[in-house]
Amino acid sequence: MAETQTLNITSPDRHQFDATLYATDDRSAPVLIFLSALGTPARVYGRFGREMINHGVQVCAPDWRGIGSSSIRAGRSSDFGYRHLIEFDLTALIEAVRQRLPAAPIWLGGHSLGGQLALLGAAAKPDGISGVALIASGSVHLPCYSWKLRVGVGSLVVLSSIARPVLGYFPGGRVGFGGREAAGLMRDWSRVALTGKYRPDGSDIDYENSMRSLKLPVFALTFDADHWSPNLAAQALLNKLPNNTAIHWHWDESDTQGIAVDHYSWIKQPSLVAPAISRHIFGVRSPEA
Repeated sequence: MAETQTLNITSPDRHQFDATLYATDDRSAPVLIFLSALGTPARVYGRFGREMINHGVQVCAPDWRGIGSSSIRAGRSSDFGYRHLIEFDLTALIEAVRQRLPAAPIWLGGHSLGGQLALLGAAAKPDGISGVALIASGSVHLPCYSWKLRVGVGSLVVLSSIARPVLGYFPGGRVGFGGREAAGLMRDWSRVALTGKYRPDGSDIDYENSMRSLKLPVFALTFDADHWSPNLAAQALLNKLPNNTAIHWHWDESDTQGIAVDHYSWIKQPSLVAPAISRHIFGVRSPEA
């Protein structure tokens, strides 16, 4: 019988957080470490985790640093960015999953920003990782968006730069974008929006070069009705990888039973996406791929 477990994780800098493991009876089954969208607690992906179990894939969904079970909250005295999420938290989580499920192949994946960070994590430390699976994820580089959204994303860049010295954090909940986000995280996010480059503050890792060298299989699934991670944004992210490394499926209503799936609605209907993700993880691809 499948079960839900809670992993208690401690990062190298003593940050503590929980990750929910949706486990199958077969402890050697692949496990997908799935990172959330910005400001989204892990519990939101419960349906997805349980649906993936039905397709033979275990899922581990951690809380972001700064929300949910995290021992810290973003503020003047507690700032962090992509480096902390990838090099501290994700590294500690991978090790914990490896200890809990030593025979299980580990995949990294995520939704939106979580997908970007999963790809960066795999590129930085590919050893022991079997592949990457992205859902509704892409670069936030301004040219990837329509003019209307370029204005919106550009406004978020400006707001985050103003909030940094005034509040010490970004009040995403007040403006409808994420939650209480760390100033450093939004600085890294803004850098990608303005330059298209992943160069997290304080990191010694050349993520751009690491992505160009990544040899792992990458599967990306995007939706035609998703304006936050449009086809062009996904392509901009995947173009950082070597040729023929990634498989990208861009679905419209004909692929989702007539339902216009967008950036968040797929979470409530995981039965639409779980078969595709699991088929890729198990190496069975449809003829259209």
